[in-house]
Amino acid sequence: MKKAKRFLSFLLAIMTLLPLYACSGIIESTDEFQKNMNQSDYYRLHKVCETEDGYYFLYGGSKAYYYEKETDKVTLLCTKPDCAHNDETCDGYISGGVLWETGGRLYYTNSALLEEQGRLVDHGERIYSAALDGTRRKVVQDLEFEPSGSSTYVDPILHRGYVYFFYSGVLYRAPLGGKIKKTAEMLWGEEIEKETGNFHIYDKIPVGNSFTLWADGDFVYFMVNVLQPDSTYKDTLFAFNTQESGDGERVKQVWQTPDEDEVGEWTRTGVSVTKWYVTDGYIYFYLSGGDFWRCGLESGEYEKLAETHEKTVYGKAIFSDEYMCLLNSVPEDKSLPGFEVSGSYSNFDVLSLVGGDTFYVYTLDGELVTELSLSDVYEEIDGLTNVEPIFCSDGEIFFVAESEHATGETGTVQDGFLPFGGVKTYDYTLYRVDIKTGEIKQLINWHRE
Repeated sequence: MKKAKRFLSFLLAIMTLLPLYACSGIIESTDEFQKNMNQSDYYRLHKVCETEDGYYFLYGGSKAYYYEKETDKVTLLCTKPDCAHNDETCDGYISGGVLWETGGRLYYTNSALLEEQGRLVDHGERIYSAALDGTRRKVVQDLEFEPSGSSTYVDPILHRGYVYFFYSGVLYRAPLGGKIKKTAEMLWGEEIEKETGNFHIYDKIPVGNSFTLWADGDFVYFMVNVLQPDSTYKDTLFAFNTQESGDGERVKQVWQTPDEDEVGEWTRTGVSVTKWYVTDGYIYFYLSGGDFWRCGLESGEYEKLAETHEKTVYGKAIFSDEYMCLLNSVPEDKSLPGFEVSGSYSNFDVLSLVGGDTFYVYTLDGELVTELSLSDVYEEIDGLTNVEPIFCSDGEIFFVAESEHATGETGTVQDGFLPFGGVKTYDYTLYRVDIKTGEIKQLINWHRE
């Protein structure tokens, strides 16, 4: 009897620890892919998800914050006293490739290299989950059939209970929490056996290795740079109809980067658009050095929505289901030949743009709603060097302002030059601006030396 009790106690202890290491069962979810939360290209803040009451986001790739809509308060998830916030003992430390919220928990991805029986074991890319305060973490699902078998990493997406992911260039889906070797369904690509094991690669047409996943309603999309017969590359959009079944082709090409004769010239003419967004059967896109356009994915017809080059030659755009938002920008290197702040755009390919001082906000039909000046931000921050749009939601635009400060022994810049032995410090400040009122609110500042 005593042995049975001891065994029962041991079993309960194992069951208590098990969620930390073992995969979960299938998790039901009806949540849609959050399109407008997947607009940021800013490397310091580009993983964002929305809840009814606020937003979660990763800053610097590893620190999880929560913004509460009602109070405008931004807080790091960790509440531990004297925590350095630089490793996984911190509740706010989430080094993730994606960030989702469903069913009252956060989900993120990370590579798992764990010490087991005195040696490091590579478990490959996995999905993890945590409570909304960053605690009670557990493994949810593997994303690799064989660890390190994936040739490139592509951010997976969650849409209506399914995780869509690429493994070695092949598109799969599996129910959230399901074991992929049992539940994953191959949607696009070919399986080829290799001597080193089962590797899954797409070998129908030569493609690049940059995939972007997307979903809207019944369709899941992915964009990939495809090699053309003339040895050039074009961004190409494919669509998977989740409602179709059978043995027919379930993934079809629905759009490709237009040529100059279709939409005019822009900074990357014929290769890729600057920013795109798919909703309600249309792809909306911005051409830096061009304008706002949309194209019907069934009709293939292009429509110019707004001649934005009349407002700003170059720009950075973000979309939502309600607005197209454009931040005026200029090339970072103003010495480039042919550079002009205004007037007709030049023919060179802009490699880097610095965000400006005005947001131009349009409806999805191209009507100019408002022009939002950021002059107050420039007055508030000394040494402002760049502005990066992050996302648009609930009638607000969130953006980050970058600033840098050169200091010497006296703590000041001397005659515009950095004194000998001086250093630079950097600040990154998160703001939101209300589209209707133009009110700008500073939310949080991060300082880096």
